[in-house]
Parts: sequence; structure tokens; C-alpha cells
Amino acid sequence: WFDVSLLLQISRLGSFRCLTRFDVLVDQNMCLKPILLLMPNLLQLGLRILTRPGLSKHVYLNKFIPCLEAGIAASKAPVLKVTVMGETRRLINKVFRNNHVEKLVVTGPCTFNLFPVMEKLKEVVVNLETNVNCSHWKSKIDDRTLHRAGICCVNVGSVYKNCPNMERFMGVEIGMVSHKQSFEEWNTKIKKRFYDDYLQQGGSKEMNAWAKTRWFERRPELSKYIGHV
Repeated sequence: WFDVSLLLQISRLGSFRCLTRFDVLVDQNMCLKPILLLMPNLLQLGLRILTRPGLSKHVYLNKFIPCLEAGIAASKAPVLKVTVMGETRRLINKVFRNNHVEKLVVTGPCTFNLFPVMEKLKEVVVNLETNVNCSHWKSKIDDRTLHRAGICCVNVGSVYKNCPNMERFMGVEIGMVSHKQSFEEWNTKIKKRFYDDYLQQGGSKEMNAWAKTRWFERRPELSKYIGHV
């Protein structure tokens, strides 16, 4: 409650309009949308997510996710940094919609399941723990040495027609792949680039075997609304 009290005090002073950088700890009770709407000159937003490890499905879906996604949508900062310090692990898509973010930096677990929908987004940086084996939902015991770029933590599948200005995703250049083609055609070209990256990281699987456990075939189905109901 200290963060909330401090934010309320700053709000009373009318100082939010002067802020250009804002970092805040976010738990299952924090709703940032009303505060972020008061920060029109924000250049960088940093969110440090720390929730209770055993949130009920009801709280997770009806409070935590809606508040988190609404806060992201309200930000006008071109740089968004999200650090996941701890959260309840659930196979639920987190859809981050925003019309201002140009660079997204995410530090978190393979299971974070983030899908960006950001028309101005140019670059995605994902920081995964290099000394920890891959924990993605698709990972098997004998295939956890290398992380799954493109699906670990942040899913590149949502970029198609949702992030038309994307240039670079986890160091892989994808800006030259046109969105003016079917998803299947776009995915084939993107997949080849991420497979090449996998080989450069030391991977040894043939492409078909790699794709079965390290890639996706269908376009992700994303909710059109804030939160999940």
C-alpha cells in the first residue's frame, strides 16, 4: 500500500504531467490505468510484476489480467519495460495493446505468454535467464537447453498485421517480411529466420523436428477486449 499512498500524494500535487519516466511495482491489486492517464509526457514506463504465487483463477482472470492490460493500454510512453519478478503460472494469453509503444523490453519466464498488439512497435527485446533451462509449455525434458526464441515469454505470432512496423524481434530481423500476404506465407518466412537463429545458438534439430516443439502453425487467437471474460 506504500506505492499506492505515494502515487496518490503525487497526484494531489499535480506532478504527474511532469514525469517522463515511471517505474512501479505491480501486484494483483494494482490498477494503473487512472494514474497513467495523468502522465501524457511519459517516455518510459517500467512495470515490475510481483503477485502472490497461488492466485485463484477468478482473481487472475477477473482482476489481475484486466488491470494489467488496461494499464498497458493507457500508457503513452514509447518505451515499455516489463520485469516479471514473480507471478502465478497459468496458460493464459496476456494481450498487451497500445498505440504508442515503439520498443518493448520484457524480462521474465518462458511461460509469461505475452502477445503484443502495438501498431507502432519496432523492436522486442526478451531477456530470459541463460543459466536456467527452458520452461516453455511445449518443452520436453530432453529439449530444454536452448530457449525457444519467438515463443518463450513473448510470442511473435501476434506480430502479423498487429505490429506492422516491427523491425527486430529478439535480435532477429523480420521487418522486411511483408504483412501483405497470408499468415501461412508470412509464417513460413518468419519461421526460417528463427530456425537460422536456433542453429546459430547451437541447435542441431532438423527444421521439421524443430518446428514441432519450437514453433507454431496457426495464427494466435487473441481476445479483442481488455481482460478475459
